Amino acid sequence: GDFERAIADYDEAIRLNPKSALAYFARGRSYLFAGSVEKALADFNQASAQDPENAYLALWVDIVSQRNKRPSRLAQTSSRIDMTVWPAPVIRLFMDQMTPAAVLAAADDPDPTKKKGQVCEANFYSGELSLTKGLKDEATRLFRLAASDCPHGFNEWDAANAELKALGVVP
Repeated sequence: GDFERAIADYDEAIRLNPKSALAYFARGRSYLFAGSVEKALADFNQASAQDPENAYLALWVDIVSQRNKRPSRLAQTSSRIDMTVWPAPVIRLFMDQMTPAAVLAAADDPDPTKKKGQVCEANFYSGELSLTKGLKDEATRLFRLAASDCPHGFNEWDAANAELKALGVVP
């Protein structure tokens, strides 16, 4: 909730460690949910530059780029990412190579903890893609699933709740 305070805290973290991809990512999320999409994109780009093999950073750059009406760069950035492991199906979703249903099927795992996390991410990122396509009802449905089912320590749980709030929906 208190994005200004969080941004100030991350400003300090970045001052202390300017190569911290995590600090740039966290501040970028705070900017995004505070409504500063340009600043969010700058921070996500910086985080991704610090850690180019991080699939989640590449996804967030893509999500925020699309909100800024910029083209996807996943075709280029995915070459540095291990596309044989999760969250590769989510990246394929954003590249129009998989459907949300196929990503949800790919989230299945014999380890129930791993499956819960991957299903959470499948729902959340499918919600983000729905939002970029203007499908607000479907995005809301998927964000509600993520908000109710994601482990609370996951960035996607926090982000799903923020997206629901931005959509004017009570999580």
